[in-house]
Amino acid sequence: MYGVFRFDSESVAEARELLEDDLVSRQSVTLRDAKTLGAGFEGLLVFIEGAESAIKRFEEISGHEVEKLQGDKAESVYRLLKKEEEDAAQGVGFLFG
Repeated sequence: MYGVFRFDSESVAEARELLEDDLVSRQSVTLRDAKTLGAGFEGLLVFIEGAESAIKRFEEISGHEVEKLQGDKAESVYRLLKKEEEDAAQGVGFLFG
């Protein structure tokens, strides 16, 4: 299971602080700039892969500071992240292959 969240650019410090929660920090967490990733909007994207309880915990503690992306928007942004990771892995494989 995964969750995709968007913070305003001004809330980066708050996002990083929230990720220190014990349950959330034990999940696979990735931070990306939305504009750099090519999402079509601005802000800090937080990707959390792991237990549903951890994703819900992050939603609870983040409150109004975060927008949880839903449906097609979340899936589209998640695919962009996975493509970026695959491209990076292929590049490393090419160099050391």
